[in-house]
This record gives sequence, structure tokens and C-alpha cells, in this order.
Amino acid sequence: MKKINQTLFELIIGILISGFLIWLVSLLITGFDAAFAASYAAGVATAVLLSFHMYRSIDRALDMDPGDAEKYMRKAYIFRTFMILVAAGIVCWIDQEDIIAVFLGILCLKFGAFLQPLTSRLLKKRKK
Repeated sequence: MKKINQTLFELIIGILISGFLIWLVSLLITGFDAAFAASYAAGVATAVLLSFHMYRSIDRALDMDPGDAEKYMRKAYIFRTFMILVAAGIVCWIDQEDIIAVFLGILCLKFGAFLQPLTSRLLKKRKK
């Protein structure tokens, strides 16, 4: 098995931290709702999978010439967008009607990206 890239690891930690914090806030506001929790967990899991795909896509594109890399990244972006819609569709299909929870979980990818510099500093301090 290949070793995970440090930046990707920090991003995933940020996704999980933001996911946990948002879930805690939702618990305080609305109380526990199993459908929301399951849909939200599906969204966070999708965010983690999307981060792996994004890393792999960027890594491959760096080995291509610029024209091919641009086309490849465009296709990868379309694929990730399609996967977001598939995740939302699956949650709706299983009668988990908290589609907003899925998208909120997927947004943790963005929150994790904002937290990545902080996560990086914290993990480096911990290693020392």
C-alpha cells in the first residue's frame, strides 16, 4: 500500500474535525435525528473520497503536458460533480430525506481545506 501524502492526510483530518464540529452544533440545535446523522455521515464520507480523487487527479495531471492536463482535470472535475449528485441521489433513494445534510457533509471538504494550515501546524507540533 502506498504511503498517504502528508497534505492529503492533513486535509482529511480537517474534514473529519469540521465534520465532527458541525455535527455537534446540529445536535445542540435540533437534537439527535438518525436520518440527519446518517445523511450527514454519507456526505462527510463522500468529501473524504472526493479528496482522495482530487489528490490522485492532480498527481496524474502534473505528469502530463499542459493541454492534456487541462482536459484531464476538466474530466476529473466533472466526475467529482457527478459523484456528489450520485451520493445525494442514493441518500434520497433510501428514503433518507435529509439532502441538505448530505451537502453540508460534502461542504466539509471546503472547511477541511481552510483548516489544513492549522491542522498542519498542530500535527507538526505533535511530532516534535
